[in-house]
Formats: sequence, C-alpha cells, structure tokens
Amino acid sequence: MAQAAPAIIDTAAAVSFLQWLRPEGPWLLVAKHPERNGFRPKLFAPGQEADLAQWLAGLSSQNVYYHLNPSRDGLEKKAAKSDVTAVRFLHVDIDPRAGEDVGEERQRIIGRLTHNLPKELPPPTAIISSGAGAQALWALREPILLDGSEAQAAEAERYTRWIQGVFSKGESGGADNCHNVDRILRLPGSINNPDAKKRAKGRTAAPATVVELHPERVYGLESFQQAPAQGAAAPATVRSSGAALAAVPLGEVEPLESVDALDKWNVPGWLKVLIVQGNDPDNPAKYPSRSEALFAAACGLVRQGVPDEVIFSVLTDESFGIAESVVEHKSPEKYARRQIDKAREAVGQDVGWNPTNKAGEPLKSLHNTITALRLIGLECSYDLFRRRNMVGHHQMQELSGEFSDMAEVLIRREIRCRFGFDPGKEYVRDAVLELCALGSFDPLRDHLHGLPTWDGAPRLDSWLVRYLGAEDSPYIRAAGATWLVAATARAFEPGTKFDHMLVLVGAQGCGKSSALNILAGEFFSDANFLDAQDTREVLEATEGAWIVECAELAGMRRKDVETLKHEITRREDRGRPAYARTVVSVKRRFVLAGTTNSGRFLHDETGNRRFWPVEVGEIDLPGLQADRDQILAEALARYRSGDFQLFLADEALEGAQQAQEARRTVEDGLLEIAEGLHPEGFYRDTAAIRTDTVYQSMGIPPERRVGQLATNVRRAMEEAGWKPSQGSVRWQGKKQRLYLWAKDEPPPPPVSAQPF
Repeated sequence: MAQAAPAIIDTAAAVSFLQWLRPEGPWLLVAKHPERNGFRPKLFAPGQEADLAQWLAGLSSQNVYYHLNPSRDGLEKKAAKSDVTAVRFLHVDIDPRAGEDVGEERQRIIGRLTHNLPKELPPPTAIISSGAGAQALWALREPILLDGSEAQAAEAERYTRWIQGVFSKGESGGADNCHNVDRILRLPGSINNPDAKKRAKGRTAAPATVVELHPERVYGLESFQQAPAQGAAAPATVRSSGAALAAVPLGEVEPLESVDALDKWNVPGWLKVLIVQGNDPDNPAKYPSRSEALFAAACGLVRQGVPDEVIFSVLTDESFGIAESVVEHKSPEKYARRQIDKAREAVGQDVGWNPTNKAGEPLKSLHNTITALRLIGLECSYDLFRRRNMVGHHQMQELSGEFSDMAEVLIRREIRCRFGFDPGKEYVRDAVLELCALGSFDPLRDHLHGLPTWDGAPRLDSWLVRYLGAEDSPYIRAAGATWLVAATARAFEPGTKFDHMLVLVGAQGCGKSSALNILAGEFFSDANFLDAQDTREVLEATEGAWIVECAELAGMRRKDVETLKHEITRREDRGRPAYARTVVSVKRRFVLAGTTNSGRFLHDETGNRRFWPVEVGEIDLPGLQADRDQILAEALARYRSGDFQLFLADEALEGAQQAQEARRTVEDGLLEIAEGLHPEGFYRDTAAIRTDTVYQSMGIPPERRVGQLATNVRRAMEEAGWKPSQGSVRWQGKKQRLYLWAKDEPPPPPVSAQPF
C-alpha cells in the first residue's frame, strides 16, 4: 500500500499567528521528529519572516512547536522554567479521551471551549485545534513577570493549574497536566505527525489550525483564580496595624536579604517587580505617580498577610525603587506607617459583603458597590491637573479613560451580572468618585519632577534668542526667562500672581505656535477661551493646559483685547466643573502666550504693560525640541532656588516699554478717513495736504487737537502713507503745517478742495 503524501505546512498561517502572539518578537520554535528523541530549536526575529517560512516549509514530516511565553534574550534551546521571563498567556491543553474517535473528540473539546465553557472562565482569546485535541489561550492585560526562580514560576502556575482543575470537574477526560510556564504548544499551520505507535491505532497526520481568535479579549488576573499553593504555608490573616510598629525607629529596621524573602508569604511576582523597580516596567503609565505605586504595593503586601514590620522594612529600604518617595520624605518613618495604616484600612474595607441576605449574597449598598469595583479590578484615580475622574485597567478595557455616563452604565451592568445585585445609578457614581478621591495624582507636577537634572549649561535666559531668532537684549532675555519661571511657579503654586503675557511676533507659518507646543508638550492648548460665555466654559477650555496660546492678536476686536487684559491678571476661575454639584474656585495653573503676524496689535495706552512683545526670526524647532527638557529643568532649578522675580525692572522694563510702543495700533475710524484723503497740491515736488484739512476731515475741532488725540491722528496718517512736515512751512502764501506723501508708490490724485 503506497504511503500517503505528507501534508503541506501552511507557512502563511504560522507566521501570521506568531506575529499576533508576540508582535515584537522574537519567536523561539522547536522541531521534533515523531520517531526520534530531542528537539531542534530555531530563533527568529521580526524581519526574518521569509527565513521562518522557508524553515517551516521543510518540516512537513516533523512536529513544530512554539514557546507560549517569552524567554530570556538570545536563547536558542528549548526553554526551561528558569529561562521564561514573563507569563503573557494562561492556557489549557485538552487531548482526546483514549479509545474515542479523534474527530468526534476534537469537536467535543472545542465545544467545551466555546458554547459549553465552564461558567468560572471568561471566553478564551484564542482556540487552536492541535490536529488531535484543542488548546485555549487567555491573553493577560499585564504579564506576570518572572525572575527565573522556581518559586515565582510555581506562583504563576497556580493560575493554569486552577484552569486545568476547572475542566476536570464532573467530566472524564479533563485537561492535560500541562500547566508549566515553559510550555510549548503545537504551532498553528504546522502538521501533527503521529508516531508509529499512534499510526498503528489509526491516527493520521492532521493540520493544526486556529479555530477562533479574538484579539480584543484581554483579561486581568482578577478574572481567574489560583489553585492552592503546593507545599506553601497559607498567608497570614490580615490584621490591624500594631502599636509596636509605631515604636520602631528607622535605623533599627532589619532590611530584607532580598525581595525573594517575601516568598514566605507567597507574594506574587508582579508585586515583587513593583517593589524592586518602583513601577510596572511593561506598563509605565499604570501608576501615574510614585504615591499611587507605593499605595498599590502596600495594599498588595497587606493582602498577602505580610506583617507590618516587614512591610515597614520594604517601604523604607532605599535599595527598593518603591521606597524612593518614602526615603525622600521629611518624616520617612511617619510617612511609611501612614501608608501601612491606609493600606490596612482600604484592604479591611474590601473584605466581605455588607449587608447581605440570608444566603450571604450582597445587597444594594455603597460599601458593596465599592467592594464589587475592587473585585472587578477597576482602578480609579483623580487627575488633579485636568480635574478629571479616571477609570481603567479592568475587564471593560475599552472604557479606560475619563469616567463617563456610558462607563457608569456598563460598570453597573457588570456588577449586576457578576455579583447578582443592582447597585443603582447613584451608588455606582458615588463609589467611583470615592475611589478616585483616594487615588489622586498630578500629571503636570509629575512631568516636571521627572525632568532630567539641569546639567548646569545656561539656556533659560537665551532661549528666545537661541531657538526663536529674537534679537539679543536685556529685555528679551528677561522676558523669556521670567515667563517660563512663572509657568513653573503656577505648576507648583496654583494662582501665583503673574500679570503678563509673552507675545511672539513673526511671519505666518514661521513656527511660533509649534514652538509653544514643544515647550508645553501634552499640556498645550490653543482653545479660544475669550469667547466663553461664562467661567464654566473658561474652566473647560483651559482644562489640562499649562501654556495657552491666544492666536492672531492683531485680528482681535477692541473688546476682545480688553477681555484678554482682564484675563491676564486673573488668578482663579469660579465655576461648576463636570460631576461637581457646587461652584468651586480653581486657581490657575496656566500662563498665556500670544502669537501674531502683525507688528501692531496694541489698541490703546492703558494696560499695554501686560504684553511682552518679542519679534522672532528663524525658529529652530528641532533644536528647541532637543533642549526642551534642559530649558525646563533650568527653570525648575531657578524656581526652587527662590532667586527670581515675576516682573521686569530697570533696563529690561525700558525695553518692554519701547517694544509695547512700537506695537500700538491705529484707531480704525481715523485710519479709514486718512486713507481716503487726497493731496491739495505739491510742496517741493511732494504731494501735500494741510494738517488743518486733515483735522477738519476727521471732524476734530481746534480745541481737541492736542495730547493723545493728536498722537492718534499722526499714527493714522503715517499708516496711510503720510508723514508730518518738520514744523511749519510756507506754502500757498502762508505759514502752515503739512502732511507729505511718504510712500514709494504714487499718491492719490490731487483735488482742488476737500469735501467736508
């Protein structure tokens, strides 16, 4: 009997699956001949997909496997547990029952993973037919990080052992004993080639295929349970903070030998990584501030039953990243004890339902709603800078972001479906807002705290000259530095008095707005808050802004400029923010910057001192981007030194006054009349018009032709193309003052008399 031709590997399907599994690579594969011992490993990286496909194409008679979880860099052998760096997927592998038809068994197993899935489990991210049985994968939102120790691997395997146990309940032929973190699984697209023994029982080669793939299904560990630890002591009961801890001086605390000493209390790997590094390296944005990370670590240790004195040792050990904010505190012992007390209070509140019915099931209450949110894994925080309540890192991943009406509805539905009680609209809202209030953070301050240390090279005083092409002068240097220091001051001291606005004057498209955007980064706004109908709209328009641009000042109406002058001096706004029930006063965290293409934008004499005009030239945006952090770091250093003032003086003040005078606009009505005047003749071959004629045309009687009005008339005439004569001249038989045509272009045609 002729032997059947070997099946052909679907290399495209295999490569596509690996790219989904681990987009960043690498992919460690192993091949095994069905009749021989030993594995043949091969490592591929993104960019080597063609080589990968070629390698696979020659293995149709062999079995090809992939490592489900990533291993240490450069590994080119079948990974051991100590080689695995993280658990990114939980899995289960179910083989056909002995003696049953393989095809029928495969359909039964796939049914167990889809429509007949145990109620304890969420739907799998991927289901793969192995050519015999089937496997299911659950993608984790946050990987379980491993350091190579057996203890950490065993802790992570408690999740897959629990899943394995779920499938073994009440049905013969449960899941295989394959819960290990270094598990290899059959590669979709490859061929399941049975050995001679299996072929003798009727097994034939069959392809491994992807049955279902749902990339959107990503889960937190709270969606799963852990099997009991094998041979480990049970965690101690959560107890209240002891009085003995308060008496422990910092210098007498016994530090842990290493973070692995916490294995005694089954502290999970992710928590140990958080303790060592001070953040989540795979998701740096998870904890927006050091205080949030610190509180999460303290709560995690409390939940594991770690004694207070050990937690205190962890939080005050400067070798751990999590202790950074504690050791920097002016009273580290008190601060650490306070964190432990807060953590115990928080954890104590989430233990158990209250109230419950006779069956012990939760009833509608604020406490039970808060408990449900914690069990769901909802992380709540309040953004102090943007004044927003934030939710995220929970099963409803698509709702991550600002707390909204839709989020409220779906969270309420999740509680109803998972815990069997309806918390009601108000309890959901109040519970979320309460948890947000417990986790406040300030992204602007965190941003400035996160700047690199100033390297000592001076840039702050010269940034307008060096990067924006402004003329070097005492005024320009002082204006640029003072404005940035004022911005820094308002970041740390909201409502700091600063009554000035930097105005960048330059050609359209030269990069003025882009320069401001670079300085502010994500905290930049060009929203037009001058059109706001009330202070609430002002609050909304400036929410999350540190530098607010007021664009094209020259095109503003006079009343808008007056509004702007008033806004420059404001130090706080009163209004009712979203989700607030009362009017609040919000001290300003932002400074204003204007941009204009016109040289003249100041409409009158009063209030102009609030504007600091700066003529810019060729703007070096790449240079500004490269040095931005050091410029801001220098501003922060100057603010911290206290050696600054938020106004101009002496030579810089004189320069500001000269710049302001040069930017004065011309009265619109006077300019319109001036542009309609015609010469009455020629003086020394130059078109001329009598000054008296000009005043009469403008309807200004002799007694008012003095002071500011006379200055406004002169400016209007100069703007229209006329300049005054040097004193009185003899013309047309008498001595009088004239305006002479000064433009290069021809003057308007002369007339014998002006219509008055």
